[in-house]
Amino acid sequence: MHLKQTVKQNKTAFIEKWFKATINTYPAQAARILGKDSNRFDNPVGAVTHETLEDIINLICEDFDPQLLEKKIDPVIRIRAVQSFSAAEAVSFVFALKEIGQGILDDTQTREFDSIVDKIILASFNAYMKCREEIFLLKATESKRRIHRAFERAGLVAGLTEEELVGSNKS
Repeated sequence: MHLKQTVKQNKTAFIEKWFKATINTYPAQAARILGKDSNRFDNPVGAVTHETLEDIINLICEDFDPQLLEKKIDPVIRIRAVQSFSAAEAVSFVFALKEIGQGILDDTQTREFDSIVDKIILASFNAYMKCREEIFLLKATESKRRIHRAFERAGLVAGLTEEELVGSNKS
């Protein structure tokens, strides 16, 4: 049997085990809350996490497209990037997928599956770094605005446009 077929047949098991492993990367009290309900309004982080993991498993079941991968993993990584996770902690949940695969797949499929998981890990790290860069740029821009406003109130500088303030971050 091919890897895609095996993953598709065990899709629910993959998603549920991976979701549980991902939620367990949070502190115990947060994990209890995040794992309870997948309703987008009552538990938005849990719902987005579950949906994202399901999207990734669906991507594995279909024609695995590395171009779509970073886009699909982005929602959960974006959440983890603004939380108090280090880069390693933010992407660590993906490694659990290898363990889950070893428990479900046969030995001939494990190597191919591990290769796919490695790609997911790399895409997760790229997405995390992009999010952190966006956060840094937002903070830098806000600091510049605050300082500039203070200097303006003191009459020390002429007014700059918003584009001039934001544009100076890109250099």
